[in-house]
Amino acid sequence: MKKIDKFKDFLLNLIYPKHLACIFCDEELDERAENDCCYDCLHSLPFIDNACLRCGAQISDNNENICLNCKINNFYFDIARAVFKYENAIVSAIHRFKYANEKYLYEPFGKFLSNYLASWNINFDFITSIPLHPLKEKSRAFNQSKLIAKVVSNNYNIPYMDMLEKIVNNASQASLPLKDRKTNVKDVFKTIPSIKRVIKDKNILLIDDVFTSGSTVNEASKMLRQAGVNKIYVLTLAHTVDHQEI
Repeated sequence: MKKIDKFKDFLLNLIYPKHLACIFCDEELDERAENDCCYDCLHSLPFIDNACLRCGAQISDNNENICLNCKINNFYFDIARAVFKYENAIVSAIHRFKYANEKYLYEPFGKFLSNYLASWNINFDFITSIPLHPLKEKSRAFNQSKLIAKVVSNNYNIPYMDMLEKIVNNASQASLPLKDRKTNVKDVFKTIPSIKRVIKDKNILLIDDVFTSGSTVNEASKMLRQAGVNKIYVLTLAHTVDHQEI
């Protein structure tokens, strides 16, 4: 399997060669660059530095450790974390990745997640991602969350598995107001039957690109919980600020 994965990575880099400029400002990279990001951009990125202990949102009040959203809502996942606040250069880069076919971004994005995991003290048995409906994945030509999840899997040598299927081609969450997003994702996922015996009583790391209201990862977590998963950790590249609409 590792040889197959390496060959797939080779083909991806052949078709989508690594970017030779900063992925945020497009300036030429020098010896101070890290993760395809120039020194200046890396030190200006909106990293989350005071996270809600439950969902990982940036909390502005240093006297609080749980955000308002988590105080009034229950989630099926145990803990969620995100690397960045969803603003400025991060918004542009994620949009380019998802909608402008800048597929090469999967590798630096996956490395940002991998770097974050190094400081997050959790143990998990498998990695999975939020699936796309087959029609949507066909039109986009890839699942962005799966690509970045596989980078994490390779970096940590922890198996990646497709655990969920999206069975309803619902409206895009980004096109809906926050109040309608929970209903929009209700019953859109199902657990792959053959995987249930494998994941029972296991700890799972669920990866997605952006955490907004939490409705999507929560619905996916519900299905994993029903399949008997023990712990569910959610990791996203970015988390919206104060759950703003995107």
